[in-house]
Amino acid sequence: MAEPTPGKSAPAVAPQRFQQVDADAVCEQCGTVNDDGTLICRICGQNLRDQRVRRLSGAQSPAALGEKVNRVRVFTGILSVIGILLIVVAAISIRNIEAGLTNALSEEPISNTAFEKLQGGPSAAIYDELTAELQDYPSTRAQMKDALDNPVAEASYNGRYIILRQGALTPDRVIGEAALRRRGDRVYFVAQITDPVLEIRGFAGLENVQEDGAEEGTVRPVVRNTAGYLNEDGVEIRGRGLAEPIEAGGHRVLVMQAGESAEAPSVEAELFAYRIR
Repeated sequence: MAEPTPGKSAPAVAPQRFQQVDADAVCEQCGTVNDDGTLICRICGQNLRDQRVRRLSGAQSPAALGEKVNRVRVFTGILSVIGILLIVVAAISIRNIEAGLTNALSEEPISNTAFEKLQGGPSAAIYDELTAELQDYPSTRAQMKDALDNPVAEASYNGRYIILRQGALTPDRVIGEAALRRRGDRVYFVAQITDPVLEIRGFAGLENVQEDGAEEGTVRPVVRNTAGYLNEDGVEIRGRGLAEPIEAGGHRVLVMQAGESAEAPSVEAELFAYRIR
């Protein structure tokens, strides 16, 4: 073993140099956790050093940050424009709906009498048939007496009926007859009265009428200016009315004051109708 020469110092030993590898340990592509200093992912071969460079440059790049900010601003602006358009459309729709409701409430209801004449029109054939039935097959006195002595409790609103004023139920008090024919929710009728002499034509609509004290309504034939007769001058006189069945049999008929207004109608006559068998 060589001895150091006297007067000379021992040579200095150079320190060992280790290369530092700046690479990510976790692979972004496959999620594998690699050992420290690994340059290539042991699973998928991803370059972990390039990955770290890309990650650091992307996080610190002002251009990338500016691009993200611009995208957020554009997206926010689009949302604002869409919101304003929705508000405008909603406002226009609300005004249109309000205008439609106002028009519907302000319009006068269309009456059946506006397009149907009782003496001649779409239903003239029905009225003519009912009139012929009354004239060709008048009820006998025996039939009238049987109808009054044994009244029928029904609400079919079809067939032949005799008409009386208030008082005793005798054939002598009969003032006329009526022929009825039901078609759907309408009841067409022709009534021939002897005192005074006139012929009444018209139809009643079957309506759900709420009676006082009743929890539910009851279907009743209601005339709303859809019945009338011709006076001596040939002028059509319209009227209103309502019929309601009597529990013991027959029907009570209320004849209302003629006119277009339905407010506080006054009863002009109270008649009774009984079915002929």
